[in-house]
Amino acid sequence: MTAAGTLLPLFRVQEQLSIRQRAFETRLAITQTAWGTSIEIPGQDATDRAGAPLGVPLVLAAVLLLAAAFVAFSRPVRGRWFIGGAAVFTAGVVSTVAMNRFELSALVGDVDLEVVTGAGMWLLALGTVVAIAAAVVAHLALRKRDWADPAVAYADTPTPPSGVAITVLPPEEPG
Repeated sequence: MTAAGTLLPLFRVQEQLSIRQRAFETRLAITQTAWGTSIEIPGQDATDRAGAPLGVPLVLAAVLLLAAAFVAFSRPVRGRWFIGGAAVFTAGVVSTVAMNRFELSALVGDVDLEVVTGAGMWLLALGTVVAIAAAVVAHLALRKRDWADPAVAYADTPTPPSGVAITVLPPEEPG
């Protein structure tokens, strides 16, 4: 999900442009992705501009998560710590990218801007939640569970393994 989120738009800023005449009203759209920015004006070709390469740490986070999954399946004890570290790294990178939303929202001020969170950002957030859930499950799965051993479960109980205590009466005396 993290790698796919880098390919979709993260944020979209739309501004209503008018030159005091209704005939010249148009809508400017700026789309920010993990790899750059695209500026679209209706009736013209979109202009692509290079931006801060936010996709590099996101792809690195995706590679770490993939490596952590592989290590977790091959070496569960070591893998749970690796999954936890990869999930924390992913959360940090995604939260840093999400801060761009606040920067774009601060630009709104008196200007008629509309800032929309794109599908890529939602996919990054969902991928982060899944990574954190995987880290939690990895840590819970390897806890020592003594209760699962039948010898430990029945060691100090008078109840037989069938679960039903059968009362045996002493033999009756003749007489």
